[in-house]
Amino acid sequence: MQKVIPEQTKQQRSWLLLCALLQALGLLLLHQAFSFDWPVTHSPSLVLASYAALLTGPTLLIYGVTASTKRHFYVIALCLSMLTAILGAYTGMQILYPHYPDLAVHGFSFAVVMFILTFKAIIFAASVEHHNNHWKVCYSQLISHTCRLTITILLASFFTLIVWLIVVLWAELFSAIDINIFKDIFYEPWFVYPTLGLAHAIGVLKVRSSSKIVNTASHLIQTLSFALLPLLLLLSSVFLIAISFQGLDALWDNGGSNLVFILTLLILLTLNLAFQDTKSPPNMPHYAYLALLTGIAILPIYLGISGYGIWLRVEQYGLSISRLWAILAWVFLTFYLVCYSFCIIKDRLNWLQSLGTINIRLGLLFIAALLLTQSPILNFKHLSAQNQLARIHAGITNVDDIDVYYFAHELGVAGADALTEIDAHFAQQYPQLGLRIKAALNNDSANNTLDTNNTNIANTLEVIGQHSKVTPPPELIKTLQEFANENTTFIANSTKLMLLPIELNGDLQHEYVLISKQDKYVDLSLFYFEQAQWLRKSLHFNHSDELSQETLVEMLINEEYLVEPAKFKNININGVKLQVFDY
Repeated sequence: MQKVIPEQTKQQRSWLLLCALLQALGLLLLHQAFSFDWPVTHSPSLVLASYAALLTGPTLLIYGVTASTKRHFYVIALCLSMLTAILGAYTGMQILYPHYPDLAVHGFSFAVVMFILTFKAIIFAASVEHHNNHWKVCYSQLISHTCRLTITILLASFFTLIVWLIVVLWAELFSAIDINIFKDIFYEPWFVYPTLGLAHAIGVLKVRSSSKIVNTASHLIQTLSFALLPLLLLLSSVFLIAISFQGLDALWDNGGSNLVFILTLLILLTLNLAFQDTKSPPNMPHYAYLALLTGIAILPIYLGISGYGIWLRVEQYGLSISRLWAILAWVFLTFYLVCYSFCIIKDRLNWLQSLGTINIRLGLLFIAALLLTQSPILNFKHLSAQNQLARIHAGITNVDDIDVYYFAHELGVAGADALTEIDAHFAQQYPQLGLRIKAALNNDSANNTLDTNNTNIANTLEVIGQHSKVTPPPELIKTLQEFANENTTFIANSTKLMLLPIELNGDLQHEYVLISKQDKYVDLSLFYFEQAQWLRKSLHFNHSDELSQETLVEMLINEEYLVEPAKFKNININGVKLQVFDY
């Protein structure tokens, strides 16, 4: 029977469970605030600051406090909680609309950054030592805490999941015999939050008190990582040889630069899990170890390939939030692997002596960089908005390709400022762009309240085709205006509105195809005159394996088509038409 070594005193465990309960109750209050639309939910700054403080501080204590925890750990936990709350408030200030989905989009990226920061803070705070009047990070403890924390998170999360499944089973079993009281109680937020919060805290405390299980799992991870590392390095070396023959064009055409990036990241993680705090060469043949070191030393070549791929995307499409994150990740991967390669070339077999110094310094630098990304100093939303705005002014980005909803919803306030400037410069020349910007700034996708009555649809229409000189009848323009007023979001989101005169029913009078180019699709509508009024019907392409919808629409715009009579007539059943479709 394994010996249980308590990491916390009985009093500490009680306080940590109380902390978990208070955290759950705080999250419950925020949940109820959204459910009942309390005033706090109208302020993204307060919402994100509250979530940051509730999730960061208690989590640091639950995962980090032990019987030997020093005072500095509590200071770090308090300071980080306050800092994340401030950063959460700043992130909330960048959100243009305080409701879903904007709050979820901005909140998700902020939550991911806070999770990484909390993880890093726990392992670094627990590894800080005061020695000879100096504070330093002990690398062996850092590695140990990293492995233990990873295992604890996984096992505690699994334990929480099992507890919840048991609760669900309990409710459903009794519901099957018409006893619904448990189902009514167990699915209520006031029950779910405290139950899962306490279950997770209990799981954490139980896993951390079983040191033998954690140590065994850590050793197993190291062993398996050492077995995987040569395979990953072999893959990278063979792939590098293949690229020298195939060239990079095939890699770019198939999106392979992302895969190269993932491969490099996997090698970095596996390498550190395999060597951990080892300072001496592993017990393996000398030539095999040299081959291993050679594989690690050439990894910066892959980062050069991946970086070139990122640069091509930025040059083609400009900076976006996701590309800025990719650049940040690439920069730190480059730092790590270039330093590793330099140490291998410099120290050769003794390069592991420098591994700890590199990882500690770059780890602290990475924490600082993450904090800066959530601050005004390195605001990705502002950088992306300014870059895209510069491309538009330079004519690199076509006006029809401006994604106004990306500016308004994903870039938030910075994007709204950019849209205001775009509207001032281009709306008069491109009325449809002005309508789209107006819709985005008024959040028309959410409330459909955009007023298009003051927008003349005729000014946004472009008559195309061989009959482009034909002036659409005033009654048609009136019908189109009514259609625009009834479908404000649809019209406002159209990047281009075109009207194609065409004769389809043999009455020697033009019908009109309205072509509305949306962000990700094209909508086609037929307007025809019947019974002294203009009517509308939707148009759809039959399925084609050879031609995409975009290609077919371009062929329609370029008049590469034939007008054919229907192969089969309709069957009229008491006024209802039965039609044959060529699908």
